[in-house]
Amino acid sequence: MQLPTFGEVFLTTDDVQGGLENLKLFKGKLISSLCGGCRKLFVIEEGLDNQGIISTLHSPEHDEYDQTFSQDSNNLQSFDFKGSIKTIVTGKKHTVFLSDQGDIYSYGYGEYGALGHGGIIELSIPKKIIRISKVDTIACGEYHTLALSNGDLFAWGRGFEGQLGIRKDVETAASPMFLSYFYKNRIKLIACGAYHSLAVDQQGALYGWGEARFGQLGTGRKVSEQLPSRIDFLLEQPMNQSELRVGKFLPQETSFQVVSISGGYGHSAAVTSTGELYTWGFNQRGQLGNGDKDKKSTYYPKRLMQDISGIQLPGFSKVMCGYYTTYAIDQKGGLWSWGGGNLGHQNDKLVDLPRKIVLEDRKFTNMYANGQAAAFFASLRTISMKPNHGPSTGGTIISLIGTGFCDTGRQSARFKLGDQYTEVGCEYDSLTDSFRCTTPNFEEHLDKYPVECVVEVTLDGNVYVECEQKFLVYSSKIVISSLYPKCASIQGGTTLIININIDDLTASYMKHLNIGFQPRNKKKEDKSAMKQSTNKPLNPLDLSINDPELDKENWMCVEGFYEKGKISCTIPNVSQLQTDSLNFNVDVSINGQQFTGNPMVFRFYDIQIKELQPDNVMSEGGAAVKIIGDGFFDTTNKRVIFKTLFGERLIEIMWDKQDRFYSFVAPPLSWLLGGQQPTPELLNAVKANGVTALLTLSGIEWIPIGTFYYIDPEVLRLGPFVVDEKLPEELKKQLIHQEEQEIDHFKDLQGADLQKKKDEIQKQLEAEEQEINYFFKKTGQYLSVYGENLANTESLLVQFIFNGNMAVNQKAIFKNKSKLVVQIPELELPTGIHDVGVEITFNGTSFSHSGKVFKYMSFDKSLNEQQKLKLEDEEIKKLKKTQPKKK
Repeated sequence: MQLPTFGEVFLTTDDVQGGLENLKLFKGKLISSLCGGCRKLFVIEEGLDNQGIISTLHSPEHDEYDQTFSQDSNNLQSFDFKGSIKTIVTGKKHTVFLSDQGDIYSYGYGEYGALGHGGIIELSIPKKIIRISKVDTIACGEYHTLALSNGDLFAWGRGFEGQLGIRKDVETAASPMFLSYFYKNRIKLIACGAYHSLAVDQQGALYGWGEARFGQLGTGRKVSEQLPSRIDFLLEQPMNQSELRVGKFLPQETSFQVVSISGGYGHSAAVTSTGELYTWGFNQRGQLGNGDKDKKSTYYPKRLMQDISGIQLPGFSKVMCGYYTTYAIDQKGGLWSWGGGNLGHQNDKLVDLPRKIVLEDRKFTNMYANGQAAAFFASLRTISMKPNHGPSTGGTIISLIGTGFCDTGRQSARFKLGDQYTEVGCEYDSLTDSFRCTTPNFEEHLDKYPVECVVEVTLDGNVYVECEQKFLVYSSKIVISSLYPKCASIQGGTTLIININIDDLTASYMKHLNIGFQPRNKKKEDKSAMKQSTNKPLNPLDLSINDPELDKENWMCVEGFYEKGKISCTIPNVSQLQTDSLNFNVDVSINGQQFTGNPMVFRFYDIQIKELQPDNVMSEGGAAVKIIGDGFFDTTNKRVIFKTLFGERLIEIMWDKQDRFYSFVAPPLSWLLGGQQPTPELLNAVKANGVTALLTLSGIEWIPIGTFYYIDPEVLRLGPFVVDEKLPEELKKQLIHQEEQEIDHFKDLQGADLQKKKDEIQKQLEAEEQEINYFFKKTGQYLSVYGENLANTESLLVQFIFNGNMAVNQKAIFKNKSKLVVQIPELELPTGIHDVGVEITFNGTSFSHSGKVFKYMSFDKSLNEQQKLKLEDEEIKKLKKTQPKKK
């Protein structure tokens, strides 16, 4: 472990069935070291006054020789130690610890000189070893100890198996002795197995000495090595490619600069600078991780290539051997284990290939293993923050997400901008195991935006851990430049496009956008008050966009998405919102929490279409059409679209502010054929099906108006309509206004009967024509108008045309699809008989062009009834003279 740091300590023991336990005790503590040996495990933490605090992780029954030094021991009074303990290593019956001053102390039983104090056999109080000083590292086997001082290596204790490496004739050493073998070769790493030793020099070369009968020295089949021997990684090749269970791996360059070593009871392991992991030695319980536990020993280093699933292993940074287990940390902080024992895999204590211990988001940096257990340290991580961006005015509530967090009462976060930093307090959320803080105002330190800010977290106000994600400070002057559309139905559901002036860096951070819709009061608004209101954090972190917290400002929020300078969102349904205004403020929360404070106006509408006046025109179009309804207002994007079987046509519309209706000029039918050449077949198809008319106020959302028709009224002939004057007035009125069923006069007739009926009909038509052409009609009388495909509409009118361009319109009575009846109105004409034209319209504006006329008798209003009768007789005589003579 490098410097004392915060994090989490995990432990695997028999007590948790080989699983992994998170030791909550060490959360919020500065951990200096994990250490131990044989059956002991220690955690060393740095206290408030820089004194070392030691915690034992092993059970008391593992203190075989009952000489484990602790603060509860009565011997503490006799031990005058003024430093801080850096690390502790233990053999089978002795303990050695290293102070931060580089001094080493030992106590316990001194079999084979293990205590390093000459002939002393037993010490119950730690005693300083005076033969060496300025020690950097220490390591213990079962009965021997190694100490490294400024590159010089010393050893003492048992050496029967050669593990001291001093000289071939030295079997024990009661005091530290220099290994002259490395006189001109400085050492940087040391490790001990039970009865063997390992060292790495400054060039990264690995050496081993001591017991070799299990292959733990990696130098071949030997009983022991009395002196250090170079371990050659090229004597045996890594696994053959055919041994891989899954996948194929390409050959890789191999470097043998060793960066981590460890020794177990009878096996060893090493990691090179390129992340390659090698093991060798005893393998009866799978501790080599090569998948071949039937092969009890491997006598040369062998590279591990695959995990338990047959997947290629990652690069590694550190390795640690237990007695019959092996643990490794990969270059990304992942933890692996294999062998026989407590491996961190619940109830799985025998694994012969590397298996990853899955702990979400943890990055392990240190570990220590003994004969039965292992401890692991994962450094405190601040992985991310949410949101990870906010305005320069501050006030963003952010949640810091990571591992190893706890409530110390002194936790805080600081925001660094170059040499400037601002520190804020953090609240601990036990439910999410995260910190929450509010960002400071950055504007006193910055004048250009955006800026990425470094965030650091501390649990004690002294040691800080940098967040793996930066916080982006963006300008508080970001504003919306435009909205499209600027209005929408209260039912929502359409897409709103918001143009906004955002730089590329700020845009890259925008993952969780909220778009807020807020009703505007009908009273004049105070913009400064609005900006103050909307610029504060309206919703705490992790609130949903529909959270009641937002109701404090009466905002309705929806999720937004950013792409290429535009934000899009789905317009919400506001039909159930209790508000007296359909004008809304629209604003953007770039970080999902704070609005810009510069909203734009958006209009919701509740359009109710009542009718089209008229709902039909003639084929040539040109008639003015009104759209009547409620909720209308003026917009720049108002349009009507006509849709037919063959295409569609956009039509400009006008707004009548005074009477509050829309109007447009109906286009010709030929414009609705999708560019095709008008043919009778195409025109008739549109006439038969009608035109679907829709209104838009936004250019996006279309409101159905109804079906619009193209009808060409045609007058085929005129005829009299006679009602028996003797009938009661009520009955006469009923006969005039009731519809008549169309009769097929020729149905079921054949031969002579058919011809006879045709002659009768022809005679009747000739008689009616004779009456129209050679007799006159007067005001108040009724006239029959015959045509084809006549329609019963609200605007069904007959137009009486006289004097060239004068006309009087009269409401027509629909009888059936081929007949109308109309009462002749008073026409302002001189006394006498006049030809009066008759045309019809279904919409009140577009009239037929049939040219049919009848003779109208006009009287001077000064004439009395007798004078009128006399005038009528005279005119009848004149008309009879014009009649053709019957043959």
